[in-house]
Amino acid sequence: MSGIAWILHNLWYWEEIICLDSTESELTKKLKEFWLKVIIWENKYIPKITDHIIYSEACVNSSEVIQAKSYKRKAKEQRFIWNYFDFLWEISKYFTTIGITGTNGKSTTSAMLLTTAKNHLDKLWIGILWALVPELDNNNYYINPNIKTEIKNIFDYIFTWKWLNYSLIKKNFFILEACEYKRHFLKIDLDRWAITNIELDHTDYYKNLDDYNSAFQSFVDKTKNKVFTTSNLDIKSIEQIKTNNFDFKYLLAKHNQENWTLVFELIKQLNSKVNTRKLKKTIENFKWLRRRLELLETTKNGSLLFSDYGHMASSINLWYHAVKEKYPNKKITAIFQPHQINRILREWNEFSKALRLFDNVFIYDIYAAREDLVEQLENFKHLKIKNINKISELWDIFAKNCNWKYTENIEEIKKTINNGNKSDVFIVFSAWNIDFLLRNKKA
Repeated sequence: MSGIAWILHNLWYWEEIICLDSTESELTKKLKEFWLKVIIWENKYIPKITDHIIYSEACVNSSEVIQAKSYKRKAKEQRFIWNYFDFLWEISKYFTTIGITGTNGKSTTSAMLLTTAKNHLDKLWIGILWALVPELDNNNYYINPNIKTEIKNIFDYIFTWKWLNYSLIKKNFFILEACEYKRHFLKIDLDRWAITNIELDHTDYYKNLDDYNSAFQSFVDKTKNKVFTTSNLDIKSIEQIKTNNFDFKYLLAKHNQENWTLVFELIKQLNSKVNTRKLKKTIENFKWLRRRLELLETTKNGSLLFSDYGHMASSINLWYHAVKEKYPNKKITAIFQPHQINRILREWNEFSKALRLFDNVFIYDIYAAREDLVEQLENFKHLKIKNINKISELWDIFAKNCNWKYTENIEEIKKTINNGNKSDVFIVFSAWNIDFLLRNKKA
């Protein structure tokens, strides 16, 4: 969502943007640095009947969105209320839409695609993803500075339905990262895509792996051109390509060879005259992105603190082995902030197996979005978890299961990190706020 706000700001909608979020974060902090108006928490802004509303799935039930939707029945002049992917669909109708999807690795691969396309695709006009990218000035969007007036014409038309230069339609590239949650990626006007991998996720919505695969199959069927992957997927009409070898200076883990191959192939498909040697060099010099095994700090005592967005058991497992390969003689501690009760209960054994790899583990306060504790425990009776009245009791059991420690005290986490030494590596796995709390000492 922050990328949309920055794009609109960059297109001179300066005084018309109001950003609302439930908590302070690195993104809201950065929005304020752009001199955008940011309001934290609900009920502090009452939408006007003339407002255009763009909201994320996380706040679909907020008072502001509910209020805005109620206007649609009353307004004589229809105003627009989009969720994030509705708005991406609206943008995609006017561009040749290129992007990345998949269960894991889509933000990193999208960042690579966008930063590479800047150098090798003259017709790249706009791009958006979910993570902040150092090579995009720590932003999560891109606008071609040479044709902002033309891009503004398209956005003015989206908001007003007034004059549009039709010669612009589908002539230039829009690169984006697409999420499969609730089949949202099916809303986008798809031209050419790559899939990183498929592993069951978003189990609060998808019933099983077959249901999950069916969403990706629909995605592939809807795409106008070829869909690429390096993985062996149970999906029809998808082209599996052989992994290239890249000489990375900054990246860990073998899966990056696969994901960057997707970027390499996409750029070659979009620009048949590209210099492949220069293209490969651009890929090899990519400098990573924030919260993807990002080195957050080297402490005064010499310990290393990494931050990663990983919140699935497979991600935790992958990064443990990558870091262990890099630092074989160091003690590795995981600080894990679970994301969604359903995910943890469904993959209870998988998380236990992955976290047991570490020398030490802290389980921190959960990010339980869109869920009810009682309902989730009822769905997983076979785990025989009883006498639970609040979420903290569940995570205490989860931690003690393998002699880990559960804490809601961020100061305890900070103290543990500060007491580390040169033989220690700490990795924070979180999709929520612990990264912000550790990154900002006064937060």
